[in-house]
Amino acid sequence: MFTKLREKILSKEFLSSKIKRIIILDSVDSTNNYGQLLDRPLDGTIVIANNQTNGKGRNGREWKSFNEKNIAISMILNYPKSNEHIGLTSILTANSVIQTLEMLDFYPRVKWPNDILINSKKISGILSEAVFKNNKAKSLIIGVGINVNCGSSDFFEGSFDYRIDPTSMFLEKNCIFSREDVIVSFLENFFKWVDEFKCKNFETILDFWLSRWDEIGKNISIVKNGKKINGNIYNVNTKGELILQVDNKEIVINSGEILV
Repeated sequence: MFTKLREKILSKEFLSSKIKRIIILDSVDSTNNYGQLLDRPLDGTIVIANNQTNGKGRNGREWKSFNEKNIAISMILNYPKSNEHIGLTSILTANSVIQTLEMLDFYPRVKWPNDILINSKKISGILSEAVFKNNKAKSLIIGVGINVNCGSSDFFEGSFDYRIDPTSMFLEKNCIFSREDVIVSFLENFFKWVDEFKCKNFETILDFWLSRWDEIGKNISIVKNGKKINGNIYNVNTKGELILQVDNKEIVINSGEILV
């Protein structure tokens, strides 16, 4: 259980100035789902679950959670007036996870668009969703899952198809971590990166992410709108879009499913 989490969050002056509402749940299907159903999804609302029973990943996948061993958290922000750089919200969130892990002597890398890896295994994932009212985007919900204290037996109990082999902080360091302390550190990093976004420091956000990215030049196949595209990864732009070289031409991909 999270016995002192609210107190720890509010004890940080920076966080108390940024967070308007803290919702801590014992159990929920998905923190993103819960945020979607709020009557008033205030900017600066955070939803944290001690246990998540049906976490959401990209493209309708399930994010595997384990009771009191993982972090499941969603942050709600006002939808930006311009959505030109909306793809950077997942990247700045990844930056926040990276910084949190690096402070604990981990060496994470990123995989476009929303995966954080340790030793080529997935330790964290991100899912951003818009909340609409009267057919207009009003809020942005950013869900984050971090594998903290789960072991190998947790991951492979029952049948579950992992797209990328999983790992956890415990498995990488062989020690138990305080989920509360990890959450507080993550939130501090997250809202600092949100401030960079609000100040339109898009290059700063992207440069940090790119420095932890090893996929440039990699040959991949990606499915976009049901069409398979083969190419070499060239870059990611300040809109968070992937740039591929296909037959000596640059193709911009703003969403899709990387197969290889």
